[in-house]
Amino acid sequence: MDDRLDSAAAGAFTRVSVDKAEVEREAVIAMLDRERRSLPASVIGLGMLAVGVAMMPNLLPMTLLLALRLASYIYTRMAVTRLEYLIRTRQPAKGARRVMTFAMCLTGITLGLMLWPPPPEASVVAVNLIRGVVIVTATLVAVTLAGLPQARDGMLACFWLTTITFFVVHPNMQHPALLGILALIVIGIRIYSANTGLHIRSAAQMLVENRQLSEDLADALAHAEFLSWRDPLTGLYNRRKLFEETRIERSPLSRHLLTIDLDRFKAINDTFGHGVGDHVLIAAADTIRDWCSRLSGSGDHQGFRLGGEEFLVLTRGLTETQVSDAAEALRESLAAIGKQFADHDGLNVSASIGVAAWRFSEPLDDALLRSDEACYAAKDSGRNQVRRAV
Repeated sequence: MDDRLDSAAAGAFTRVSVDKAEVEREAVIAMLDRERRSLPASVIGLGMLAVGVAMMPNLLPMTLLLALRLASYIYTRMAVTRLEYLIRTRQPAKGARRVMTFAMCLTGITLGLMLWPPPPEASVVAVNLIRGVVIVTATLVAVTLAGLPQARDGMLACFWLTTITFFVVHPNMQHPALLGILALIVIGIRIYSANTGLHIRSAAQMLVENRQLSEDLADALAHAEFLSWRDPLTGLYNRRKLFEETRIERSPLSRHLLTIDLDRFKAINDTFGHGVGDHVLIAAADTIRDWCSRLSGSGDHQGFRLGGEEFLVLTRGLTETQVSDAAEALRESLAAIGKQFADHDGLNVSASIGVAAWRFSEPLDDALLRSDEACYAAKDSGRNQVRRAV
């Protein structure tokens, strides 16, 4: 059993099946966290654009373009907030992703419009300030959106198409080399942001893998602890748990041990097979477990499988009369198990039960010995009966 557990634990660390949807979710959350942290930089960028616009001779049209840029930014913030809420609460976000992509396309258009060819008398400082802020903003937005490739590429495409359009149609078209330079800038931004996206997804995958490994390890440890105290076939406590439980027994309540041995169990295995025998053991364990839960008294009652067809019950807080009556009721319940195997003709189940009081200051082994002797006496007297220890 230990070898199988070790193999299972090793397998948990070598075969991690990662949920791609969970990786995608973590990547988007990382992107949204980054976008939220970039809020001060975005405000500073808008402020610098306002300074550049204030220095331009065509103040009115540039102010209108700046207003469009501000409106686009506010709309984008609303789209981001909505998407983040849906992603974090694990709700369907397909529609919110479309809105986010549309908002990013508007961002690309409004950033491109800010590069409207300036009049000849425009200040070089103002023109370069606006252009520099636009390029930096486009780069930051693309890197921030690395976790959403569709929205990022939509923004860059709209930014590029907008600049191409008004550079072509504007009567004061500047040197064509500017279009080539801008194209190289956009391509560079795309490559850089794509690499950032790979890092974000790699980090998200590692986070999901580590989380899943932690969960698998916790499950493995819980399973190992379960098996260390439980019988794997019946789920009852095992012999180790019995001695662990009673090693520090401090209860002031009266205690009794019931040793239970299924009668002629070897004949059941030989006649009907070990598979049927296992089902009989499971049915007996279920009967004992239910009996313990229904048993009256002020204490806790526990069932154990000591091995083979031998079981033990430790009761607390019952009087001698209550224990005797309860043991007889348990014997009758165990004898009724055979009804569950009506399709196996001739399969009869019964149990011999020995009852012994576990005296205070008495070692558990001594009480076990007396309950065993009472159980053997029940078998020697014809089986399917309860005997009390002297």
